[in-house]
Amino acid sequence: MPAGTGVTIATIPLGGAEVRPGRNLALEPRDDLRVAATPSAEGRTELPATVLGSLGAMMRAAQMAGALEAILDLAVAYANERVQFGRPIGKFQIIQQELARLASHVAVAGTAAELAFRAVDEARSFKGEIERPGDPTFEIACAKVVVGEAAEVGPRIAHQVHGAIGFTYEHSLHFATRRLWAWRSEFGTGEEWAARLGARVLTAGADALWPSIIAR
Repeated sequence: MPAGTGVTIATIPLGGAEVRPGRNLALEPRDDLRVAATPSAEGRTELPATVLGSLGAMMRAAQMAGALEAILDLAVAYANERVQFGRPIGKFQIIQQELARLASHVAVAGTAAELAFRAVDEARSFKGEIERPGDPTFEIACAKVVVGEAAEVGPRIAHQVHGAIGFTYEHSLHFATRRLWAWRSEFGTGEEWAARLGARVLTAGADALWPSIIAR
């Protein structure tokens, strides 16, 4: 649906649609709806269609930030419990460095998600358009990019700290990391949101980049 238009509410005749059950990498339900009959429009909302995608991306960014915090807690706890060569592996400098890297990504991801929510809360206009001045979609896009990057680096570090045990079904680590891998691609990948941000910068021109950043 074109940007700026409303969301259409429609009804589908009984038997006019087929639901094909599916799951994502984290085994969460992700069904496909295939409509065979022509739906009848029942009305429209005032909510622009692009806002739905932006809100979904904001929601996923927050969930991913929470999952990243969870895997950091698990990795730190395991590093203090797992003993190798007579001492906890958390005492080894290389493990400490990797945990510090993970913690930095977690902190940045949480801040980015928080700023996106604050931007939506303070927004006077929300059209789901990065190009519109004052639209919180800019902050949402930044959050999806930053959190997506953290979701690539973070699970790798957490699983390296845990070793093979982190992949076993009985361990709770993979329940968070598989969701991070699945959520990265939902409501737009970090690469897709980065492309939209890049297009905005190119359209506005280099001279407008810094003023637009410090104005937020």
